[in-house]
Order: sequence, then C-alpha cells, then structure tokens
Amino acid sequence: MTLDPQTLSVATGIVVLTAGMVFVLETIFRRDSTTSRLWSLAYLAGILTSVSYMLWATLPTAWWAVAVGNGAFVVSAGAIWSGCRSFNGRRSLIGVVLLAGALAAGAVVLDGPDGGEWAGAHVWLLGVGTFSALGVAETFTRSMRRDINARGLSVVLIAEGVLFLTRFVVLVGWGTEHVVFSTYLGTTPMSVVTIVLMIVAAVTMSVMRSEAGPRARMGGTARVFSRRGLINVDVLEQVLDDCLARAAESEEAFTLLHLHLDDLEEIGIAFGRSAADLVLDEYAATVRRVAPVSAIIGEAGAGRLLVAVPGTAPGEEITLATVLRRALLDVVVPEAPGAKVTASIGAATTHRLGYDVAQLSRAARAASDEATAAGGNRVASAEVRGGAVSEAAASGPAVLRES
Repeated sequence: MTLDPQTLSVATGIVVLTAGMVFVLETIFRRDSTTSRLWSLAYLAGILTSVSYMLWATLPTAWWAVAVGNGAFVVSAGAIWSGCRSFNGRRSLIGVVLLAGALAAGAVVLDGPDGGEWAGAHVWLLGVGTFSALGVAETFTRSMRRDINARGLSVVLIAEGVLFLTRFVVLVGWGTEHVVFSTYLGTTPMSVVTIVLMIVAAVTMSVMRSEAGPRARMGGTARVFSRRGLINVDVLEQVLDDCLARAAESEEAFTLLHLHLDDLEEIGIAFGRSAADLVLDEYAATVRRVAPVSAIIGEAGAGRLLVAVPGTAPGEEITLATVLRRALLDVVVPEAPGAKVTASIGAATTHRLGYDVAQLSRAARAASDEATAAGGNRVASAEVRGGAVSEAAASGPAVLRES
C-alpha cells in the first residue's frame, strides 16, 4: 500500500491533535505543574506544526506555512527538553527554546517563496536534533534518572535525535535529492515514525506528569519533599509566600539563606556523577542537621538550597550562615577522596528587604553569586542602598579544594 504525502500529513496531524488535546485539557483541568505546562506547550506547538504542514500540502502557494511549521517543530522539541529540566528541578530555559524556534522560522523566510518543501531545513533539522539530544541527557540525570517511567521518553528522544541529526548530516553533505535522503529520510518514512513516537511519548509523559506536579497522588498524601528531605522546588515558593505573609502581619523577622555548593561540576568530572550525587546527599543532610529546627529548607537548583529561618535578630544571619559553612568543612565523602564540601552562602533579611519572597530570593542569590565569584567558601550579606541590592562579603578562611 502506498500512502501519498498529503494522506500521511493528515494522519500524523490527527494523531498529534488527539494526543495533544488530551494532554493539554488534562493539564488545564488539573492545574498541573510547570513541567506539565511545558510539555503541554510541546503538544500545542506540535499541533501547530501539523496544521501548518497540512496547509502547505493542500495549498503549495502558502509557503509561509513551512516557516510556521518549522519554527513550531523546534519549539515542540525544545519544550519537551524544558519540561525535563523542570522535572529535574532546574530552570526551564524556555526563552532559549523560543529563540531557536524563531531562528528556524526565519531561515525559511530568508529562503523565500521559492525555497520549497525543504526551505530552511538545515536550521530546523539541527534545532530538533539538538533539543532531542539535550532531552536525552536530561532524562538520565537527577530525578528522571531514578524514574523508570522516564525510559520511554528516553527512547523517544534518542530515536528523534538520531533521525533528525542524521537527516541534517545527509542534507548538508548530499542534499535532498540523494537516494538515501529521499528513500529513507524523506517526509513519508518520517511521518510514520512520528506517529509511533508520538503515541509512546503521550503514554510516557501522561504517566510521569503525576510525579512532576506539586501534589503527587501517593497514598492520598502530598509529595512535598524530595528524596533528600528537602522541599521540592515546585512547592517551596508557595510555602515561603505563606510563611512570609503571616510573618509580615506579626512583623516577625525572617532570614533567607541561599547556599551554592562550590565545585560541584569539578567533583563530577573528577570522581563521576554517582560520587557527585553522594556529595549532594551529604551536603543536604548536613544543612538539615545543622540548621535550626524551625528552618524551612528547599531546593533551588543544582547544588543550590534555600534556608528560611524565622525569628532572627539583626546580624544573626551572618552567624547562622557561618555555622553552616563551617559544618560543611567537616563533611567527608569516601567516594570522593580529597574533595572539600564547601558552599558560598548569601544572606538576606526582612529587616532590610521587607517580606517580598521574590526580592529576598534575588538578593540572597546575588549575594551567594558574589561569594562564589570571590573564591567560594564565603558568606555574603545582601542589603538595599538607594533601592539597589549590594553585597558585602564576609569571608571565612580560605580552604584548598582537591579534585
């Protein structure tokens, strides 16, 4: 049986539309997490891609539909990667994805009405292939590495990455008229592969979405804490908002500490990813043990923790941060012999900055980054002068770190 491109385009569109609408509607009704919203964006972009390609297949004069389709395809692949980053507690970097989509669409516009079916294809293929490869890497790190359900998504992204990067290489090296491209890597075989991958991806992401949300239905309880005993990044902001709002009413002081684990990347390179994970475990365990019992401790990114402490007197934030910094110096991880576990700590207080969570968090992180830039293993205090945030470093003794 031979299927013409227009029929395959319609079939692919129906599969993408069906899977996408089910996923998006469920996200809307459940008011789901950032991860689910990003994956929903991937489906919406996929739907736009299918509609655009169907329009171009039906009306070849609508060359601009190729630009829209290519740009949306890149955004779809990139949004899956962004959702994986969010699942792992990282920044989504969705701005990078949108920029890449705009570049893919712009490449078609540069080729103009005479560009044909493969106008701007080099940027489109490279964009989709690159984001798929980045998505594969993300599925084998942090939370997704420990989730067996993520392996289905890994397979989808591996297949998509290999196919699109291969298409890119063949396109650049031999062109679209080469028998390898037209027979094995053209529109017809890729449409069939897309249908299969879309079905697998839809099932996998639907299963995983419950774990990405701030409320995972595990025995009817809220999944607030990570496996390290820290408040999940999706929940942390809500918790801090509520605590600071109540603290503002009673004018109770709060300190927010931002801890950044020094040399995490170097430890991973020197001793391997598993050893780096063990260092992160000990780092989190030490902070939980040493911080006041009343402290709220949550994740804020790779190697980054937020510690919110109520009832602190002016100046006490430096003492508290210094106690945490010194406690980390005593941590020993046998799997990473010679590595020193140190942190750059930024402190922000409601005495100086008020009770706005966003402002406190920005100030504490800026102070932490300043301490990192000064060499690490330091404490810095943030304060506002004339409306601008500045950091005054209060450094401890330098500590040599071995890799």
